[in-house]
Amino acid sequence: MAIEVPFGLMGWLGAETAEPEFARLAGEFSEFQLYGDEPPMVGVDRPFVWDFAKKINNGEHLPTYYQQVGDCVSMGAAHAGNYLSAYQIYRERLQQELKLWYPPYIYGTSRVQVGGGRIRGDGSTGAWAAVAMKKYGVLFSDDPDVPAYSGSIARDWGRAGPPDRYLQLASSRIVHTAARLTSVDQLREALLNYHIVTIASGRGFNMDPVEYRGFHVFKPSGSWAHQMTFIGWRDEPFAGAYRLNSWGAKAHGEPMNGEPPGGAWNLASDIEQELSRYDVELYALSVFDGFPRTDIDFSLV
Repeated sequence: MAIEVPFGLMGWLGAETAEPEFARLAGEFSEFQLYGDEPPMVGVDRPFVWDFAKKINNGEHLPTYYQQVGDCVSMGAAHAGNYLSAYQIYRERLQQELKLWYPPYIYGTSRVQVGGGRIRGDGSTGAWAAVAMKKYGVLFSDDPDVPAYSGSIARDWGRAGPPDRYLQLASSRIVHTAARLTSVDQLREALLNYHIVTIASGRGFNMDPVEYRGFHVFKPSGSWAHQMTFIGWRDEPFAGAYRLNSWGAKAHGEPMNGEPPGGAWNLASDIEQELSRYDVELYALSVFDGFPRTDIDFSLV
Protein backbone atom coordinates (compact mmCIF):
# COMPACT_ATOMS: atom_id res chain seq x y z
CA MET A 1 0.00 0.00 0.00
CA ALA A 2 1.49 3.30 -1.07
CA ILE A 3 2.07 5.97 1.56
CA GLU A 4 -0.13 9.00 0.97
CA VAL A 5 1.72 12.24 0.23
CA PRO A 6 1.03 14.74 3.07
CA PHE A 7 0.37 17.82 0.95
CA GLY A 8 -0.85 19.72 4.03
CA LEU A 9 2.72 19.75 5.36
CA MET A 10 4.11 21.61 2.35
CA GLY A 11 4.73 25.25 3.17
CA TRP A 12 7.09 26.75 0.63
CA LEU A 13 5.41 29.88 -0.74
CA GLY A 14 6.83 29.40 -4.23
CA ALA A 15 8.72 31.58 -6.66
CA GLU A 16 5.99 34.19 -6.92
CA THR A 17 6.87 35.24 -3.35
CA ALA A 18 10.39 33.86 -3.04
CA GLU A 19 12.05 35.51 -6.02
CA PRO A 20 11.03 39.12 -5.28
CA GLU A 21 11.98 38.56 -1.65
CA PHE A 22 15.39 37.19 -2.59
CA ALA A 23 15.93 40.28 -4.74
CA ARG A 24 14.92 42.53 -1.85
CA LEU A 25 17.28 40.72 0.54
CA ALA A 26 20.12 40.03 -1.91
CA GLY A 27 22.59 42.10 0.11
CA GLU A 28 22.35 39.59 2.95
CA PHE A 29 23.73 36.76 0.83
CA SER A 30 27.31 35.90 -0.08
CA GLU A 31 28.57 34.77 -3.46
CA PHE A 32 29.35 31.06 -3.34
CA GLN A 33 33.11 30.79 -3.50
CA LEU A 34 35.56 28.22 -2.15
CA TYR A 35 38.97 29.58 -1.27
CA GLY A 36 42.26 28.09 -2.42
CA ASP A 37 43.71 26.74 -5.67
CA GLU A 38 43.23 23.01 -5.13
CA PRO A 39 41.52 21.02 -7.92
CA PRO A 40 37.89 19.88 -7.48
CA MET A 41 37.53 17.44 -4.64
CA VAL A 42 36.76 13.76 -5.21
CA GLY A 43 34.04 12.54 -2.90
CA VAL A 44 34.82 8.81 -2.78
CA ASP A 45 35.71 7.55 0.73
CA ARG A 46 35.13 10.98 2.23
CA PRO A 47 33.25 10.91 5.56
CA PHE A 48 29.71 12.18 5.49
CA VAL A 49 28.59 14.89 7.88
CA TRP A 50 26.40 12.37 9.69
CA ASP A 51 29.53 10.35 10.51
CA PHE A 52 30.79 13.34 12.52
CA ALA A 53 27.35 13.85 14.05
CA LYS A 54 27.26 10.28 15.30
CA LYS A 55 30.71 10.64 16.86
CA ILE A 56 29.48 13.43 19.12
CA ASN A 57 25.99 11.96 19.65
CA ASN A 58 26.83 8.65 21.34
CA GLY A 59 26.92 6.81 18.03
CA GLU A 60 23.34 7.74 17.16
CA HIS A 61 21.94 9.67 14.23
CA LEU A 62 20.52 13.09 14.96
CA PRO A 63 16.72 13.15 15.27
CA THR A 64 14.67 13.59 12.12
CA TYR A 65 12.02 16.28 12.52
CA TYR A 66 8.34 15.43 12.13
CA GLN A 67 6.22 18.34 10.96
CA GLN A 68 2.68 18.87 12.17
CA VAL A 69 1.78 21.84 9.94
CA GLY A 70 3.15 23.56 6.83
CA ASP A 71 6.36 24.73 8.52
CA CYS A 72 8.71 22.79 6.24
CA VAL A 73 10.96 25.78 5.58
CA SER A 74 11.91 26.03 9.25
CA MET A 75 12.36 22.27 9.49
CA GLY A 76 14.71 22.16 6.52
CA ALA A 77 16.69 25.08 7.94
CA ALA A 78 16.88 23.51 11.41
CA HIS A 79 18.04 20.18 9.98
CA ALA A 80 20.81 22.06 8.18
CA GLY A 81 21.74 23.85 11.37
CA ASN A 82 21.92 20.68 13.42
CA TYR A 83 24.36 19.05 11.00
CA LEU A 84 26.38 22.22 10.56
CA SER A 85 26.69 22.48 14.35
CA ALA A 86 27.70 18.85 14.71
CA TYR A 87 30.41 19.19 12.09
CA GLN A 88 31.82 22.35 13.67
CA ILE A 89 31.87 20.81 17.14
CA TYR A 90 33.76 17.79 15.82
CA ARG A 91 36.12 19.71 13.52
CA GLU A 92 37.00 22.42 16.02
CA ARG A 93 36.99 20.08 19.02
CA LEU A 94 34.69 22.35 20.91
CA GLN A 95 33.96 21.57 24.52
CA GLN A 96 30.25 21.82 23.82
CA GLU A 97 27.25 19.51 23.84
CA LEU A 98 25.29 19.52 20.60
CA LYS A 99 22.17 21.67 20.88
CA LEU A 100 19.30 20.97 18.50
CA TRP A 101 17.80 23.99 16.77
CA TYR A 102 14.17 24.90 17.50
CA PRO A 103 12.20 25.14 14.23
CA PRO A 104 9.31 27.39 15.41
CA TYR A 105 11.82 30.16 16.17
CA ILE A 106 13.09 30.09 12.58
CA TYR A 107 9.50 29.88 11.35
CA GLY A 108 8.50 32.92 13.37
CA THR A 109 11.51 35.12 12.63
CA SER A 110 11.43 34.22 8.93
CA ARG A 111 7.77 35.10 8.49
CA VAL A 112 7.47 38.06 10.86
CA GLN A 113 10.85 39.72 11.45
CA VAL A 114 12.10 39.15 7.88
CA GLY A 115 8.93 38.62 5.87
CA GLY A 116 7.00 41.44 7.50
CA GLY A 117 4.14 39.33 8.88
CA ARG A 118 2.01 39.56 5.76
CA ILE A 119 1.37 35.82 5.24
CA ARG A 120 -1.86 34.58 6.83
CA GLY A 121 -1.74 30.84 6.14
CA ASP A 122 1.16 28.44 6.55
CA GLY A 123 4.41 28.96 4.71
CA SER A 124 7.70 30.79 4.34
CA THR A 125 10.59 31.10 1.88
CA GLY A 126 14.14 29.81 1.88
CA ALA A 127 15.49 33.35 1.66
CA TRP A 128 13.47 34.48 4.68
CA ALA A 129 14.75 31.57 6.75
CA ALA A 130 18.38 32.07 5.73
CA VAL A 131 18.26 35.79 6.54
CA ALA A 132 16.45 35.10 9.82
CA MET A 133 19.30 32.86 10.99
CA LYS A 134 21.82 35.55 10.04
CA LYS A 135 20.02 38.47 11.67
CA TYR A 136 18.00 36.98 14.53
CA GLY A 137 20.03 33.94 15.47
CA VAL A 138 18.98 30.50 16.62
CA LEU A 139 17.01 29.22 19.59
CA PHE A 140 17.88 25.80 20.97
CA SER A 141 15.19 23.27 21.84
CA ASP A 142 16.51 22.91 25.40
CA ASP A 143 16.88 26.63 26.15
CA PRO A 144 15.07 27.69 29.35
CA ASP A 145 11.27 27.61 29.10
CA VAL A 146 11.21 26.72 25.41
CA PRO A 147 7.98 24.76 24.80
CA ALA A 148 8.03 21.36 23.13
CA TYR A 149 7.48 21.56 19.39
CA SER A 150 3.89 21.53 18.22
CA GLY A 151 2.04 22.73 15.15
CA SER A 152 0.12 25.23 17.26
CA ILE A 153 3.34 26.79 18.61
CA ALA A 154 4.73 27.01 15.09
CA ARG A 155 1.62 28.74 13.84
CA ASP A 156 1.44 31.09 16.84
CA TRP A 157 5.04 32.18 16.43
CA GLY A 158 4.62 32.31 12.66
CA ARG A 159 1.74 34.74 13.12
CA ALA A 160 3.08 37.00 15.89
CA GLY A 161 6.81 36.24 15.93
CA PRO A 162 8.72 34.62 18.81
CA PRO A 163 8.37 36.22 22.26
CA ASP A 164 10.89 38.97 22.94
CA ARG A 165 12.74 37.00 25.60
CA TYR A 166 13.67 34.37 23.03
CA LEU A 167 14.78 36.97 20.50
CA GLN A 168 17.21 38.33 23.07
CA LEU A 169 18.47 34.86 23.99
CA ALA A 170 19.08 33.78 20.39
CA SER A 171 20.52 37.03 19.04
CA SER A 172 24.20 36.10 19.48
CA ARG A 173 23.94 32.64 17.84
CA ILE A 174 24.06 33.48 14.19
CA VAL A 175 24.83 31.81 10.89
CA HIS A 176 27.43 34.06 9.31
CA THR A 177 27.27 32.93 5.71
CA ALA A 178 24.43 31.99 3.38
CA ALA A 179 25.03 31.72 -0.37
CA ARG A 180 22.57 30.96 -3.13
CA LEU A 181 23.64 28.07 -5.36
CA THR A 182 22.63 27.74 -8.99
CA SER A 183 24.20 24.50 -10.23
CA VAL A 184 24.81 20.87 -9.34
CA ASP A 185 28.56 21.52 -9.45
CA GLN A 186 28.18 24.17 -6.74
CA LEU A 187 25.98 21.85 -4.70
CA ARG A 188 28.61 19.11 -4.92
CA GLU A 189 31.44 21.39 -3.87
CA ALA A 190 29.40 22.83 -1.01
CA LEU A 191 28.50 19.41 0.40
CA LEU A 192 32.00 17.95 -0.01
CA ASN A 193 33.25 20.91 2.03
CA TYR A 194 30.55 20.34 4.69
CA HIS A 195 28.48 23.40 3.91
CA ILE A 196 24.94 22.16 4.49
CA VAL A 197 22.35 23.10 1.86
CA THR A 198 18.63 23.80 2.07
CA ILE A 199 16.45 23.32 -0.99
CA ALA A 200 12.93 24.60 -1.55
CA SER A 201 11.28 23.77 -4.83
CA GLY A 202 8.21 22.58 -6.72
CA ARG A 203 9.70 19.15 -7.51
CA GLY A 204 7.87 16.15 -6.03
CA PHE A 205 8.86 12.53 -5.42
CA ASN A 206 7.40 9.11 -4.78
CA MET A 207 7.13 8.53 -1.04
CA ASP A 208 8.82 5.12 -1.41
CA PRO A 209 12.40 5.39 -2.74
CA VAL A 210 13.55 2.83 -5.28
CA GLU A 211 16.63 0.60 -4.96
CA TYR A 212 19.41 1.74 -7.29
CA ARG A 213 22.90 0.24 -7.18
CA GLY A 214 22.44 -0.74 -3.56
CA PHE A 215 21.00 2.57 -2.31
CA HIS A 216 17.59 4.07 -1.67
CA VAL A 217 17.00 6.76 -4.31
CA PHE A 218 14.13 9.22 -4.66
CA LYS A 219 12.11 8.83 -7.85
CA PRO A 220 10.81 12.22 -9.09
CA SER A 221 7.03 12.41 -9.39
CA GLY A 222 4.48 15.20 -9.25
CA SER A 223 4.90 18.58 -7.58
CA TRP A 224 5.66 19.49 -3.96
CA ALA A 225 5.90 23.08 -2.69
CA HIS A 226 8.33 21.98 -0.04
CA GLN A 227 11.71 22.65 1.61
CA MET A 228 14.19 19.91 2.51
CA THR A 229 17.92 19.60 3.23
CA PHE A 230 20.91 18.22 1.34
CA ILE A 231 23.43 16.82 3.83
CA GLY A 232 25.86 14.70 1.82
CA TRP A 233 27.32 14.00 -1.62
CA ARG A 234 28.70 10.86 -3.25
CA ASP A 235 30.44 10.34 -6.60
CA GLU A 236 30.27 6.51 -6.71
CA PRO A 237 28.53 4.26 -7.56
CA PHE A 238 26.53 7.22 -8.87
CA ALA A 239 26.71 10.98 -8.51
CA GLY A 240 24.09 12.31 -6.14
CA ALA A 241 23.16 14.05 -2.91
CA TYR A 242 21.38 12.78 0.20
CA ARG A 243 18.08 14.63 0.65
CA LEU A 244 16.65 14.70 4.17
CA ASN A 245 12.95 15.31 4.64
CA SER A 246 11.04 16.43 7.77
CA TRP A 247 8.13 13.98 7.79
CA GLY A 248 9.58 11.69 10.44
CA ALA A 249 12.13 8.89 10.48
CA LYS A 250 9.85 6.35 8.77
CA ALA A 251 8.42 8.52 5.99
CA HIS A 252 10.59 7.02 3.24
CA GLY A 253 11.44 3.56 4.51
CA GLU A 254 14.70 2.29 5.94
CA PRO A 255 17.98 3.59 4.47
CA MET A 256 20.09 0.79 3.03
CA ASN A 257 23.56 1.94 4.09
CA GLY A 258 23.24 3.59 7.47
CA GLU A 259 22.22 7.05 6.27
CA PRO A 260 20.02 9.22 8.50
CA PRO A 261 16.40 8.04 8.44
CA GLY A 262 13.71 10.09 6.79
CA GLY A 263 15.43 10.77 3.48
CA ALA A 264 16.95 9.17 0.37
CA TRP A 265 19.55 9.81 -2.30
CA ASN A 266 18.88 12.12 -5.25
CA LEU A 267 20.64 11.38 -8.52
CA ALA A 268 22.67 14.35 -9.79
CA SER A 269 20.86 14.11 -13.13
CA ASP A 270 17.50 14.47 -11.38
CA ILE A 271 18.76 17.46 -9.36
CA GLU A 272 20.07 19.07 -12.56
CA GLN A 273 16.66 18.60 -14.16
CA GLU A 274 15.01 20.06 -11.06
CA LEU A 275 17.20 23.17 -11.22
CA SER A 276 16.45 23.69 -14.90
CA ARG A 277 12.71 22.95 -14.97
CA TYR A 278 11.33 23.94 -11.57
CA ASP A 279 11.26 26.95 -9.31
CA VAL A 280 14.05 26.38 -6.78
CA GLU A 281 15.70 28.13 -3.83
CA LEU A 282 19.06 26.52 -3.00
CA TYR A 283 21.18 27.94 -0.15
CA ALA A 284 24.46 26.79 1.37
CA LEU A 285 24.97 27.63 5.04
CA SER A 286 28.30 27.87 6.85
CA VAL A 287 30.02 29.29 9.94
CA PHE A 288 27.62 29.05 12.86
CA ASP A 289 28.71 31.20 15.79
CA GLY A 290 26.88 29.57 18.66
CA PHE A 291 29.52 27.91 20.83
CA PRO A 292 32.16 29.04 23.29
CA ARG A 293 35.68 28.15 22.22
CA THR A 294 37.52 25.68 24.42
CA ASP A 295 40.85 26.54 26.02
CA ILE A 296 42.01 22.91 26.09
CA ASP A 297 45.24 22.13 24.21
CA PHE A 298 44.19 18.99 22.37
CA SER A 299 47.77 18.26 21.35
CA LEU A 300 48.34 17.23 24.97
CA VAL A 301 45.36 14.85 25.15
